[in-house]
Amino acid sequence: MLSFAEFTEILEWSDWDSPPEQMRIEIPFQTLLDRVRELLNGLTAAPWPPASDDLIAAGALHDKATQLYVSVPAIVNVMLNYKICVEHGLPLHPTVYYELKEARKYRISHSLGEIQRASELYWKSIEVARACYRLEPGAQIALTEYAQRLPPSVREFIYTGIQDHYTWLGSRPSLLRELAKKVKAAYDPQIVVAAAHGSIMPALILSEVLDIPLYFIRFSMFKRSDEEPILSLSDQAWLFDYRGKHALLYDEDVAGGRTLELFLSRMTPLFGEVRTASSIRHAGASIHPDFAGRTWWD
Repeated sequence: MLSFAEFTEILEWSDWDSPPEQMRIEIPFQTLLDRVRELLNGLTAAPWPPASDDLIAAGALHDKATQLYVSVPAIVNVMLNYKICVEHGLPLHPTVYYELKEARKYRISHSLGEIQRASELYWKSIEVARACYRLEPGAQIALTEYAQRLPPSVREFIYTGIQDHYTWLGSRPSLLRELAKKVKAAYDPQIVVAAAHGSIMPALILSEVLDIPLYFIRFSMFKRSDEEPILSLSDQAWLFDYRGKHALLYDEDVAGGRTLELFLSRMTPLFGEVRTASSIRHAGASIHPDFAGRTWWD
């Protein structure tokens, strides 16, 4: 059975300068969950290490690992979108990610029970996604039980993924291990709080390497046109246990720096001490994260 370390070792075989075709996804969420379960079955049953002269087997193993890597973030992505829609009175459209400012137009009323269920499913999604990346023996069962709890509207939602160059570049496991090493040498975070959606894939790995809890707050100024971090009462309730503690605020790609600046400003009051981290810091960024895996000159 493959371990988390072996899974990430296989991923290192990838071309990290070019996002793989597997990142291009457009399928119903339930179908994606079924795919993840099949990939887990295939990877946990695969012999390790593969025979050095069996290039076909090695290629098939790498393909499965890559598919799993790019598919698992959808577990969190879709549920975060669902939570945002329910909490802010937005419709859950089969194919559309609504902007928060559109809530003024729809003002749909959801019951307290549905709001609570959305929050609980979102919290569970992070736990299930991490179990899938760890290739835990019980991950398939946890994924099945999780899928059974989903409302039909979520199961039918069409998840779409694109070949995002910087997200892929910032998700390289060895880069995240190097980033974690820098963090551990100078700081002792008790939780990673990441700006979603772009950071989901790398933050899942980073939190595993750091071996600490993980939480996502939706904040994407470019992909989702968010004006500020979407921090709800349910988010504050979940994070309440970390008041006074050390948090690591993470965004995988710091280009201009405005997103991380606003994220830092909004999230800092919730914790005792915060530091910032990114996989990639562009040389021209206005903010320098406390920890960066790589400085990018372009």
